[in-house]
Amino acid sequence: MEKSLGRFEIQRELGRGSQSVVYLAWDEQLQREVAIKTLHFSRPDAQRNAALLEEARAVSRLRHPNLVPLFDVGEEDGNPYLVFEYVEGSNLAELLAREGRFNAARTADLMRQVFDALAIAHASGIIHRDLKPSNILMDAQGRPRVMDFGIAARMDADASAKESSGLSGTLNYLAPEYVESRRVDARSDVYAAGLVMIEMLSGKPPISGDTPAAVVFQILNGTIALPTTGNIDQKLASIILKACARDPEVRTESAAQVKAQLDEYLGAAATPIVYSGAGDSKKVDTLEFLLRRMRHKADFPALSESVAAINKLTRTDRESLNKLSNTILKDYGLTNKILRMVNSVGYRSANGSGISTISRAIIVLGFDALRNIAISVLLFDHLQDRGGVREMKEAFLRANLAATLARNVGKLSMPREAEEAYVCALFHNLGQILSQFYFPEEADEIRRIIVQKGYSDEMASTQILGISFSELGMGVARHWDFPASIIHSLLPLSSSAVRKPATQEEALRVLSGFAGEICSMIASAPKEKQREAIAVVRQRFVAALTFTDEQLNDIIEKSYREVMETAQVLGVNLTQSPFAKQIKTWIGPPTGRTMAVEEDALEGTMLGLRSRPEAALGEDGGNDLSTMAQSILSAGIQDISNALVDNFSLIDILRITLETMYRAMGFQRVLLCLKDQKSGNMVGRFGFGTDANDLARKFSFSLNDAPNVFQTVARKGLDIIISDVADPKIVDRIPAWYHKLISARTFVLFPMIIKDNPVALIYCDRENAGSIVIAEKELTSLKTLRNLALLAIKQSL
Repeated sequence: MEKSLGRFEIQRELGRGSQSVVYLAWDEQLQREVAIKTLHFSRPDAQRNAALLEEARAVSRLRHPNLVPLFDVGEEDGNPYLVFEYVEGSNLAELLAREGRFNAARTADLMRQVFDALAIAHASGIIHRDLKPSNILMDAQGRPRVMDFGIAARMDADASAKESSGLSGTLNYLAPEYVESRRVDARSDVYAAGLVMIEMLSGKPPISGDTPAAVVFQILNGTIALPTTGNIDQKLASIILKACARDPEVRTESAAQVKAQLDEYLGAAATPIVYSGAGDSKKVDTLEFLLRRMRHKADFPALSESVAAINKLTRTDRESLNKLSNTILKDYGLTNKILRMVNSVGYRSANGSGISTISRAIIVLGFDALRNIAISVLLFDHLQDRGGVREMKEAFLRANLAATLARNVGKLSMPREAEEAYVCALFHNLGQILSQFYFPEEADEIRRIIVQKGYSDEMASTQILGISFSELGMGVARHWDFPASIIHSLLPLSSSAVRKPATQEEALRVLSGFAGEICSMIASAPKEKQREAIAVVRQRFVAALTFTDEQLNDIIEKSYREVMETAQVLGVNLTQSPFAKQIKTWIGPPTGRTMAVEEDALEGTMLGLRSRPEAALGEDGGNDLSTMAQSILSAGIQDISNALVDNFSLIDILRITLETMYRAMGFQRVLLCLKDQKSGNMVGRFGFGTDANDLARKFSFSLNDAPNVFQTVARKGLDIIISDVADPKIVDRIPAWYHKLISARTFVLFPMIIKDNPVALIYCDRENAGSIVIAEKELTSLKTLRNLALLAIKQSL
């Protein structure tokens, strides 16, 4: 196996076909995992390679949550290769093989996302030409991701030209007009996607045969039949059969049309942000124009990068938990605000114990909750800090109240999705909030014509901006790589009675829409009209959400308390907020608890953990630095003790240990090494700090080497600080691999030994020689942390 390809370091093979091999690789330049498909043809053909690479470059410009993006293309020894986002998970064919078949609602929900992705590609003039279940990946969030746009068929051309049929692509999914006369257009993909829907409902391909000739005969002469099971009603049957019509003139004209039909079938009868069709190109151009204006503000690219980095992490990948922690820990202010948030009333752990590390917050609250908290703090801290206007604070308060309402209502009806409901509602008015911040003059004009002409928000924003608030919000959410469920939730609900949602995604949209309407009702209805206003909203949602008036009142009061704490954490003074005053008229006189929270918020009292010690250097002196470090170390020791009692996994406890050391002592990086039982080497596993995870992959040393500082420390169990690796007294004991791998001039080693057998090692460093000085109290606490981690290792053996 090749060890590298261009700048990409090959890690392992993921799969292979007759003409291609797919590898998992590491992009050293951009510090991310990628999938590389290397293409190998039977004969060299520079013209074919050039055409394929040109088509790949066109595909690389496509961006959509349901596409696997193509990052890069290149050539090596005359063979082209393609670099894709690495999507961990099964493809649809493998999922069908495991589960047999899907029900109607799930099929419609997954395929409407596939049709949406097809519509984007078709709008750019790109046809897939080989759509089939194995080319639809299912990511860790259960989201379908279409891959190999326009490329798979061209790859097959070299081989298929030798066949008698001369056909390119997978025979069972080829459209009749292509088989008969080699005509290919967007309707060919619509036909193939329709066949995929039937396969999802039945568990087997609708077109098959013992020989290629038999398959061709069925394509040209057979009848497409739907399965008799799977609860397929007449409406869905009509959508599918029209997509699979043999005559392309009768077939549904575009993927966008099928997507709209499936939206309506699932109860999503609203117009999404449109990326396809000649008539909609102006909206695409308008969105791009607005995004360009936002990018010209110096803060927007940095905000986008931070939000997108968090969104790209997957829920099920253990490494992603460490990546999320590292992403948050890069921003000390963000870290502290998140820790205050997780210790607030809305998130406080069931056993009442505090949470002092991001790692334990992920363990206790879950990956999704931490991701959502981080994103919400990033956005609203960013906006309210720089906006400085009343409208921004009002938007902040309404968005947070809507989010908290959605989460608390969700706990009654769909507790597993309550956190997702929170972030869906939080960003339900994303377009309006961003408009206020980035386009204040247009936002003022929108408010003016709403008052003067009685327009809705969507009508007014479309007139002034060229696209609606919801379309802008969805466009930015796609740009930030939000999950499909959140993007879908930004669609406004229809004005008629809301139906019971058929899918989880639609349920999230209903919850976020309901919470937004409750907030609007609170903002506009006077106290004497409360009962009437509630009745109107309750009647509109009666089929979708079930709870009593008393429950709703309790939820509003509870949510208000939580929002006051959020405002306190983020430093938002709500003393003069009209919306805050209006909420008080709804919930009545404050309880003792509510009053205490309000007083703290209005005084701007900031609770929680203090920042990482090095942030205080030069401000309050060494005593304050030592106090902060000891506070963080003590809290971390308590975190680990709680985790040990609660029987959390070993890796979770080790992660808390490293994060505590990193935050408390201001190390540049902290790495964990574990003994590999096969090789006997001490091997890096993960870490925190600058390039820590990349470094951990390369960090490895033998315990049997000629005596050096690492080998000696690991075998004898000595805790040691190396003040300067270039010191003549020690330089000969620093191994050559260290100088080659790491530039840090000073480091600390904490070994872990069980019965004279080295099992692990913690490495901590800083760049400048002599910059690590550890006081006696901190050293004692660091050793306690190490000993607790060692206890966890012993318990796991």
